[in-house]
Amino acid sequence: MRVLFILLGGIATLIVAGIAALFLLFDPNDYRDSLTAAVEDQLGRSFVIEDEIGWSLFPRLSLDLGGIRLGSGDGFDDTPLLSAEGVSAGMAVMPLLSGQIQLETLTIDQPTVRLIRNGSGQANWQIGTAREGAGEGGDAGGATGGLPDWLAGLSLGGIDLSGGQLLYTDETTGERLRADPVTLDLGAIALGETAPITFEAAIERGDEQWQTRIDGDLIIRRDHTLSLRDTTVSANDLTLTALNADVVQTGEGWRIHPLGADFYEGAYTGDIRLASQQSRLPVTFDEGLNGVAMGPLLEALTGIDRLTGAAGINADGEMALSSGAAPLSTLNARGDFSIRDGAVKGVNIARLIREALARLQGETPPAADASPSTDFTSLTASVVVRDGVARSDDIAMDSPVLRLRGEGQSDLAAQRLDLSLDVSVVGSLEGQGGVPPESLRGVSIPLQIEGSWSDPSIRLNIARVLQESQGTQIRERVEEEVDRLRDRLEGLLN
Repeated sequence: MRVLFILLGGIATLIVAGIAALFLLFDPNDYRDSLTAAVEDQLGRSFVIEDEIGWSLFPRLSLDLGGIRLGSGDGFDDTPLLSAEGVSAGMAVMPLLSGQIQLETLTIDQPTVRLIRNGSGQANWQIGTAREGAGEGGDAGGATGGLPDWLAGLSLGGIDLSGGQLLYTDETTGERLRADPVTLDLGAIALGETAPITFEAAIERGDEQWQTRIDGDLIIRRDHTLSLRDTTVSANDLTLTALNADVVQTGEGWRIHPLGADFYEGAYTGDIRLASQQSRLPVTFDEGLNGVAMGPLLEALTGIDRLTGAAGINADGEMALSSGAAPLSTLNARGDFSIRDGAVKGVNIARLIREALARLQGETPPAADASPSTDFTSLTASVVVRDGVARSDDIAMDSPVLRLRGEGQSDLAAQRLDLSLDVSVVGSLEGQGGVPPESLRGVSIPLQIEGSWSDPSIRLNIARVLQESQGTQIRERVEEEVDRLRDRLEGLLN
């Protein structure tokens, strides 16, 4: 045992002496130019470490790069793609003896990412060429160019990013977007393993603002794919929970598929492709909603509470995220929806009929509802969207009292609509204070709805219907009398 302790003591002394000599003789700043040259050679753009490199060796090897600056390449007036006030990371020393690379948390202080598309359509985030071997539809799952073998065993204690900014500028369209501040807290990372992630950003685009947050689990794989699991994503009042998604790099940009989440008491599924290599940033989608509560969803999307019910919606199409116009105004899509057991708030069509009848008959109309609404058992339509204007020729709404059929359109970006509907009374209006006259049964009453989503104008032309129905009844009586007279004359002649 005495010999063993002497040997261990000798080894420890040698290690300490070696570490001391390394600490005294080695200065990472001697290699700063080599390091920046290697990065520039790999990325084809300038890279600058603006401060002296600080470091320590034991019990942890740590580097503090201070400020850094990564250029955008030719054509961007020396505007950096990435800059940061400080970047630091540590590495455990002892695992290196067994060939393991264990990085501690990477700390990034006040980074700024500037994404720019210049007037020639060149993007500064395009580094190198797209990976070869993408599969059918651009799926990169089997692409070459995976991470090196030595990097596959790399682990990172996490990423702590604070005070960040993301700035997007498209000089071909004038599009501007800003995310400030941005924070990221990513747990320990190992390829193929789950890491907890929290991301927050305040995003501005023109007059629009979103407070966004992501909480969940992230998986990074060797083939460049990312996965989110059991994640919650929120943007202002819009929230998806139990989100599961795979993010795959394609030859044109990115694909998010499969994609599913719990969404406003229902389920959401989707397939989204973003062509980030194109100047307009077109996004194509094929999405479905099942059993979604329309009331809170529409209020979160538009701030307007006009429609309730459980909805099933299917839609596929495309729109441009960076065209110089509102993305909704570039939307081209097809879809259909079916809403059951809901209501249209703000208007009671049955009461409108009752009020119109009362006025025509010289009676006092019933008092207005404090919270008018029109209940329905089903509301369906198929929709075609062209340049942000949605058009339907088969709007149908059914209830125990009324039936509506018609057509119309709505400007999605301007939030305006123009609907021409026909209303038929199929049940009793006793719930509205009376029953309709026989002249209204089986006839269609024109109903025009137009104006803003929040305060539309609603016109019901019941007077014309009554005049036409009364004229029809008179013609029918005359025809009946003519038929009786003809029968009598034929009897006399025979």
